[in-house]
Amino acid sequence: MILKWAMFRRTFATPKQKLKGYKFPEVKKDDCEQKYISGWGPGGQKVNTAQNAVQLTHRPTGTVVKVHESRLLPKNIEIAFDRMKFVLDRQINGENCYEEQLKRLQQAKEVKANKKRDQARREKEVFKKELEEKNIEE
Repeated sequence: MILKWAMFRRTFATPKQKLKGYKFPEVKKDDCEQKYISGWGPGGQKVNTAQNAVQLTHRPTGTVVKVHESRLLPKNIEIAFDRMKFVLDRQINGENCYEEQLKRLQQAKEVKANKKRDQARREKEVFKKELEEKNIEE
């Protein structure tokens, strides 16, 4: 019996899984200028004096990304390149960038879930009315 159910099990893909093979524009380290700057935000004097924030400038486009997520400089550099990848993708692909496609897929999933929920709610109401009518007749 268990094997029978395993054969017909449905697999669900999240919007991120559907975009797994998405190709981002390549961000080369040679095309970027890294500048290490003082941090900002809460954390007192140490944060404001330590040079652990990164300003990454993409020379061909002139795009600038500043990052101060972590206290560690290598981690901030990694985050900056990741953010630059998304910024360049938005500039190059516009409405077809990864973020927009993901947003559209999430909205479509939400609409589908709402329709399914509304259908179940309507069926439940019909069932309750039929049950009340049966109780009245008896």
